[in-house]
Amino acid sequence: MALAVLQEAGKLVSPTKQEELALSKIISETAEKLEKQLKSEKISARVVVGGSAAKGTWLPGISDVDFFIAFDYEKYQNKSAQLSDFAERAVKKVFKKFHRLHGSRDYFAAEFGKFYFEFVPVLEIKKLRDAKNITDFSPLHVAWVRKNIRQNKKLQSEIRLAKQFFKANEVYGAESYISGFSGHAIEILTIHCKGFENLLRNAVWWKAGQLIDVQHFYKNPRTAFVVMNKSKLQSPLILIDPIEPERNALAALGIEKFLKLKDVAAGFLKKPGIKFFEYKRFSAEQLVREKRNRQFILIQSLPEKGKPDVVGCKLLDKYKKIKQAMAESDFKILEEGWYWDGKNPAHYWFYLPLQKLSARKLHLGPPAKLEKFARDFRKRWKGAKTVKGRLAVEIKRKYVLPEQLIKDLIRTDKSLKLEMVK
Repeated sequence: MALAVLQEAGKLVSPTKQEELALSKIISETAEKLEKQLKSEKISARVVVGGSAAKGTWLPGISDVDFFIAFDYEKYQNKSAQLSDFAERAVKKVFKKFHRLHGSRDYFAAEFGKFYFEFVPVLEIKKLRDAKNITDFSPLHVAWVRKNIRQNKKLQSEIRLAKQFFKANEVYGAESYISGFSGHAIEILTIHCKGFENLLRNAVWWKAGQLIDVQHFYKNPRTAFVVMNKSKLQSPLILIDPIEPERNALAALGIEKFLKLKDVAAGFLKKPGIKFFEYKRFSAEQLVREKRNRQFILIQSLPEKGKPDVVGCKLLDKYKKIKQAMAESDFKILEEGWYWDGKNPAHYWFYLPLQKLSARKLHLGPPAKLEKFARDFRKRWKGAKTVKGRLAVEIKRKYVLPEQLIKDLIRTDKSLKLEMVK
């Protein structure tokens, strides 16, 4: 059963020859144009493809492609802080529209047709000690994955299966608003476990706080906890980067995605199915069908312009504030979730009990024995009584229906829209 499912999933994650040729063409054309412009600007740098496109671990439908603008080390080793400025001179002449994005070293983004390109300036180093900036390590990460795939060709398709599985089950992505597994971390784990199924078998047994040291940099795991930055050791699973021993490749992982992966891994191993590899597209109609004897509320939230990670965090923050407002108004959320594809409006959805709240509620005050606070409470609330040792007063509710609260929130935030109440 598992073999048949994996064979079917393998077809799902394998790019067609046409896709491979199209990607290869766009990469070579882009690199050639930019290199030509760099030469024209008398800048000694190569343009090298990075990310999954360089490793051959990309999935069908790829639209994001990373490039390194690799500067000659001998010439630019003492000009690390200026590399972004040098790169910009060439990028702005190749792309009419581009964005300079801030990072440990500024990098650039541009769109061409369906593709979204990122150009990262790096010093072309051969030894770790030569790095002047953390981004200088990036090409070495790519080289490490490629070396392992060359040694075991099967790993390429195994990594693709793993990425598809993680994406389909919504645990893929190291962005702050996702807090999942990055593509690079999935590659490292698949290589370490020698395949996709072994990765899932291992995942089921992972314990919170566990450390995985692929290259065995630390003879004693406790040493890692002393050497590494404490802020980078807060994730439930710690993955020592195979290139940078002091880096946790899973620093962005949150407990929710960690536990979800363990759950879906166990589910697949118990009863394999192609559904574990299929994207669950957001569908308001499907959510309505699943509401049963519950009220369903759907809210649309317009994203701001900016870096996806920053925009996603703001959307998540709004979602949390809506949940908090509901809880403070005594609305019991039975089930909830949110969805954003990184481009279009986000959606927040909630299932709540059908019945509306009572018109009045008991507002609790301080313990009656705290005389000063009790006196102040009685001054503010006439008719306060003692209930089980605490002062309390019956007051009128502001909201008896959740949509009343939502409409008030929308008045103060024009990016929100009440899309559906069922």
